[in-house]
Amino acid sequence: MISRNAEAKKIRTKRGGVSKFASAWECSFNGRRKVLQVGAPDAAPPQQLEAPSPSAPSSPPLPPQSTVATRPTGADVHGEPPLDYDFYTKSCPSFQQIVKTQVARAILADSLTPAKLLRLFFHDCFVMGCDASLLLNSTVVNLAERDHANNFTVDKYSVIDSIKAELEKACQAIVSCADTLGAAAAEAVEQAGGPHVDLAYGRRDGLESFAPAAKTNLPAGTLQVAGLLENFQNVGLNLTDVVVLSGGHTIGQARCSSFADRFTPGVKNPFPDVSFGENLYTYCVEGNTIGLDRRMSLDTNSTTVFDNGYFRSLVAGRGILTSDNILFTDPRTKPLVTQFAENQDAFFTAFKESMAKMGRIVVLTGTQGQIRKQCWVRNPIDANLRPEANMDFAPQSTKFCRQKPCNPTCSDPAS
Repeated sequence: MISRNAEAKKIRTKRGGVSKFASAWECSFNGRRKVLQVGAPDAAPPQQLEAPSPSAPSSPPLPPQSTVATRPTGADVHGEPPLDYDFYTKSCPSFQQIVKTQVARAILADSLTPAKLLRLFFHDCFVMGCDASLLLNSTVVNLAERDHANNFTVDKYSVIDSIKAELEKACQAIVSCADTLGAAAAEAVEQAGGPHVDLAYGRRDGLESFAPAAKTNLPAGTLQVAGLLENFQNVGLNLTDVVVLSGGHTIGQARCSSFADRFTPGVKNPFPDVSFGENLYTYCVEGNTIGLDRRMSLDTNSTTVFDNGYFRSLVAGRGILTSDNILFTDPRTKPLVTQFAENQDAFFTAFKESMAKMGRIVVLTGTQGQIRKQCWVRNPIDANLRPEANMDFAPQSTKFCRQKPCNPTCSDPAS
């Protein structure tokens, strides 16, 4: 596993020095959220997002969800440095309830919220560790992770901000944004019908965020199993975690542009369900003709329910992304896909373990980092006391970048 210091040093080297971003809107980030050209991510209700489909594959009755075990207590013996299941028991006893309430409100407003919160946590942990670096805004002198192309469609930062605001009212300067993000993702999974995930806490917030890290560390949807495994091993995860965490796609969606490689002439990567693939191709092409980068649910059995439907879709030949489809065609991962497609309880048990494992990736604890007051901006830092801190994020010395509002049709957000 790459250490935090080594990773930060690598990213700083790639930056090639500090550069100013000049424009009337503080930052001329070329390509920033070009996806806005197709309309806001929540512009259409979920039922309008699914591609035309042939008769759905038969779905076996789902086994009942496992009974939630007794909540673990004390130090998380699997982590290094260790986190603690009781970290907020005394210092912020309302922590979990506040998260639960705010996540429920967000889901009521948008049924796709669970997928987006889970994706936020995944994208944060895989880049520089679970330190809420993804939540930091870019500044005039630094392009942050959230503004890299790989994160253009990441959403629901506002939900984390809302939770954090309530936590600050109840327990000022106690709960980190990193822990808030982890708790929100776990709560979202459970409220979507998934398992109860016990996370240990005590993470602290990172002091920096660099866009190049998102390019280096996030797995692409076009990867084969070997590429996925390498990516996961870089952060201390294994082949089982590849399959299990991919199961989070059961509540996920992808835009047609992200799986266009499945339709490239001459590429031997067709959909095993040929009729489904043809219908999906037509769906995407029709969208392109009217300027829409349409979305497709990665679980063709259900869109907003956390279950094992994703794996049943793979078995039925309806894996959307290359990285989805390959899990059932590669002999190294096929047995697990088959098991999870047949046994939802087995998937839920494995998911609880893998998500907790992901939540331990390169965490900051003790006096490392800080507890941000607002998740999108670092607290002021005394450079004399913290000479190692990158001052590109110092709020007292820089302006924060703002995305220029697009016109009513969002046809040219940069104009």
